[in-house]
Amino acid sequence: MRISSVSYFNVKSNQVGIKKEYSKNDKNGQSKKDYSQQNLGLQYYSNAIGVVDFTGEKDESRRVPDIDYFKYKSMSPVMKRFLRKKCIQFNKEVNTSELKNEKKNYLPLMNDKVMDEFLEVCDVYRNLKNEPILCLGRSPKWFLNTALWMKDGIDDYKFVAFSKFWYRSSRDGLVRMDGYAPSPDEKKAYKRYLKSIQADPKHIVDVHEKTGKKIVITDYINSGKGACSFLDLMSEIAEEEGILEDFAKSIRILGIGCIEYTEKRYYEDEEFSIPSVQLPERLMPYKKEIPQEFHDMPLDLFEQMLINENTNECRSSFYPHEAWTAYKPNRFKTGMLTDKKINELKGKNPRCVSNFTPAMRDYRNLLNFRILDYLDQKGLLRENLNSKQWD
Repeated sequence: MRISSVSYFNVKSNQVGIKKEYSKNDKNGQSKKDYSQQNLGLQYYSNAIGVVDFTGEKDESRRVPDIDYFKYKSMSPVMKRFLRKKCIQFNKEVNTSELKNEKKNYLPLMNDKVMDEFLEVCDVYRNLKNEPILCLGRSPKWFLNTALWMKDGIDDYKFVAFSKFWYRSSRDGLVRMDGYAPSPDEKKAYKRYLKSIQADPKHIVDVHEKTGKKIVITDYINSGKGACSFLDLMSEIAEEEGILEDFAKSIRILGIGCIEYTEKRYYEDEEFSIPSVQLPERLMPYKKEIPQEFHDMPLDLFEQMLINENTNECRSSFYPHEAWTAYKPNRFKTGMLTDKKINELKGKNPRCVSNFTPAMRDYRNLLNFRILDYLDQKGLLRENLNSKQWD
């Protein structure tokens, strides 16, 4: 089965005509003072915190406490200065063998210019304050969580774990590779998971009928193979339940990515199209009902926040279809599976196992802190947050 390219979508780029409102930049657009250049004026207090991680290990010199919006709001000035120091010295202290990619042993967003670029993408989501949002997989989560933390930001969003794909690129579009698709048992398990978090097609249709608003499905888009695979399964479920057309009319797609990165990958092609989600065959008759937008971001931000394995892996569980029958990701903390589950997954596919390490936990917590601290210093942090903090 082949799928033709999608030609209807809007492109929103933040590279032209964007008003800088987060920090004062010099004439070359560079931040006058990077985070690492700040005079923190603090001795390194190894005994300032004593954190016990999930293995029971206590290591005051390296562990970082779990940090979210609520923890940050209750922090003392001394603790904030201590963690700023931790951010700056991350690449000197981190145990690189515990990182997903040892070569990328830096903490993202330490440059204020890149942080401002990051916040401009978060603004795309902040402008969806009154829209129902479904976050597909790990890639958009940093941007969405930050949009939760910002003044006048979104109040909530739905996260759906989804990894891998069963479509492959061809000269004529995407081709469904049946041998890579989920088994019937895996589909049933994933359907149960979707219902348990109220993200199944029936719930999406109900939300649209009640609010009159399309659910915004957002993901990192390059080839569109992952989102196409997700929509293939969702449309199959909708068709079985007799609501395929209603489902198609209830969704729209917001992709984020980097055109410069895509151009570099396809530089030999005579023609180049802006990234979009190519729809599975069941949804092609309804393509005019499913609007798409794509937001382009600068390459430096893209490399730090979207294709950096460490950034992705420290935010949520890798959840390919081999894992669908083993566990539901909403029942576990980020990547923290039991030994029994780990062994079960290794028996199916050793490559689909990616458990959380202390260094990756530090990475997540320090990146959370860096974003929250920057928002606070710039007066962009919201006063109260009532919604759930997605791990």
